[in-house]
Amino acid sequence: MKKISTMIFLLCSISSAQTVKLLPDPGFVPYATYYISSIDLATGASDVQFFGFRLEEQSGDYSNVWTSLEFKVSMISKSLGVTEPTTVIQMRTAPFKMNAAIRISNTSLSTQNTSLFDMSIPPKEIVFSATLIEAIDIAKFDNLLSAVVSTGKLADGQYSFQVLVRTGSSSDEGSMVITDEVIESILVTTPTSLNLIGPGGDPTNLSENLVFSPYPIFQWETEPCGGCESFIRITRYDSETHNSPQEAIQDITVFPIDQTKGWESVGLATNFQYPLSGAVDLVPGESYVWQVQKQLPTTSGSESFTSPIFAFVLADLSEITNAGGETLHPLLQQLIEVLGENQFNAYFGPQGDLNGFAPSGNYSINGLDVSIDEIFRLFGQFGDGSQNIISISIE
Repeated sequence: MKKISTMIFLLCSISSAQTVKLLPDPGFVPYATYYISSIDLATGASDVQFFGFRLEEQSGDYSNVWTSLEFKVSMISKSLGVTEPTTVIQMRTAPFKMNAAIRISNTSLSTQNTSLFDMSIPPKEIVFSATLIEAIDIAKFDNLLSAVVSTGKLADGQYSFQVLVRTGSSSDEGSMVITDEVIESILVTTPTSLNLIGPGGDPTNLSENLVFSPYPIFQWETEPCGGCESFIRITRYDSETHNSPQEAIQDITVFPIDQTKGWESVGLATNFQYPLSGAVDLVPGESYVWQVQKQLPTTSGSESFTSPIFAFVLADLSEITNAGGETLHPLLQQLIEVLGENQFNAYFGPQGDLNGFAPSGNYSINGLDVSIDEIFRLFGQFGDGSQNIISISIE
């Protein structure tokens, strides 16, 4: 009977346990507003909001609810010489009694603040106190501030923001348990490269930068980073009216077609296919230049990185003919350069098994469907030796 009574007591204790949760209000704010430099290491005070939450008891019963909060910011930044997880600041409140839900943010947590107001009607004042548990070495913090001032953003690294709530039925901290925890980790990286892949290439070698599709796929590569966005700009390049590719890229755009934009966003993508509508049609025989811009958020606004300029010529298929004066498909024209004329004629010439062959427009590489531009790109790699073995199926 004694064991049964004990079990009943434990079950009652568990069922009546208080559970205070952190509800986003609005939660952690976007990375661009994390002004860590606004934190006062002596008091923990900050006039910039990092987070906002609403404290609520799950059952709605506030008859005997005591709560304490903890807020912690930590970081790792090799660029600042911080190679191990390091606490920037850690604050904890003494237990305080709840009578209703409470809105809480980091701006109200400091050793100088002594009260909060809950969400009851009318609001009731809650007396509380906060203690600074740990703060970063001032020399390391000065390095962090210097990086923010000089670059306008946080130094490269990983930053973690943690809010933790403990709940109990009394002000005894030893009897309180963690009932909720929210952690936001931010990876800050600076893109050091923005390289174009294709179509086209160096504007000084326009004759080598043929594109055969009027809807080419534009590709580039760069380091991923949170919150970054890519933009593209494509213009016609006329060597008679433009003194340089740089002048051409600043001229009227064929994409975006809206001249008030200047650049068109492609989001987080690193590729973009020229659209079937909403852009000026590319003209066979004409030259074009294109460029990509990458924008990333910083604590002082957006920072932009712009790629070099690539140029290409949209091939005029009416000018490509075979020895008999008939129009030769550009893919076969490229095969002549890759295979050599003798070997090409052995397969595609008058006596070859593939005489009269014309591609249908369906292309695959190693079983994967691709565009014709991908085929030409691989042909180019095969020709310059960067690809030694390629398997291409043409239908």
